[in-house]
Amino acid sequence: MAAFEDQAMGLTGLTIDGSSTAPSRSEFSTFLNDGVIDVTSKVVKLRPQDIENFTRESAEQTSNGFNPGSSKIVSVVRESGTNNQWYPCKKLSMALEYKVTDVESLHFASKFHPVYMISQNRNVHVYPSPTGDGNDTFKVLYVNYSPEETDGTALDHASTGIKWFPNDKVYLVVIYAAIKSLESAMSAKSIPTVSGDGTAPIELTDVSILDDDNTIDVRLDQGEIDQWWSTTGHFIEDEEDTELAIAQIQKITAYVQAYQAQLAGNTTDYGWMQARHQILSQQYTQTFVMMAPTPPSQPQQRAARR
Repeated sequence: MAAFEDQAMGLTGLTIDGSSTAPSRSEFSTFLNDGVIDVTSKVVKLRPQDIENFTRESAEQTSNGFNPGSSKIVSVVRESGTNNQWYPCKKLSMALEYKVTDVESLHFASKFHPVYMISQNRNVHVYPSPTGDGNDTFKVLYVNYSPEETDGTALDHASTGIKWFPNDKVYLVVIYAAIKSLESAMSAKSIPTVSGDGTAPIELTDVSILDDDNTIDVRLDQGEIDQWWSTTGHFIEDEEDTELAIAQIQKITAYVQAYQAQLAGNTTDYGWMQARHQILSQQYTQTFVMMAPTPPSQPQQRAARR
């Protein structure tokens, strides 16, 4: 399978490499990770029956306190004292923390009927508590929101797969990253502010008083675009030097022509990226619309009430 970077470039027409162009590879890698989280959240919400396709299992825990972060816990199992003999844990409130250890309580938890609780810090506590002897550990199955490459390395631009993630949903992550890449490229595409008639930058059409330190043969002053028009007026009205005035006007004209060409090119590129962004966004959104459960029709509702 092609690297995610190559797949996104095919969808967008953008160049994603190690240069300074937007998006950078680092940005694209972030978009991929964000895409995994976004797709996971949407699918789990729309199709809770598919939640196990997005889960990961913790290592065997020898003490209480495992923290899955904000991830939804799907199930917890505990060994009975025999290696790999796992029993499902029932979830109870932390208010019963003492009761589950009291042998005379109806809530008493045994190794064959274990329970688990979630503390305010999202720590998992299992009862009977693990003793660390190696045969009474517990494991937590939870929704994964820490994306990785299939080999366990960091998910980045060169990745070709995603661990703890269904293969038939990987394309949605690539589309998400492609959408965000286009947004990054569009934000970096400069559309400079122009004058009222759209022909030149506002700074160039300003008629401002020349700076006291303005000296036209000093390189430092040559980039002061807002002074160019005033300099032309200075040549004509104060210096009465038509030769310098004509040269200054030619400089301004060349600048305006180059500016207009750049503006036209940037506008064309921006419009093309907007079109691609709209197509991909619609495809991404429509996929989740199709996943949403269909509400029952009126005849079905009446039949259900009978």
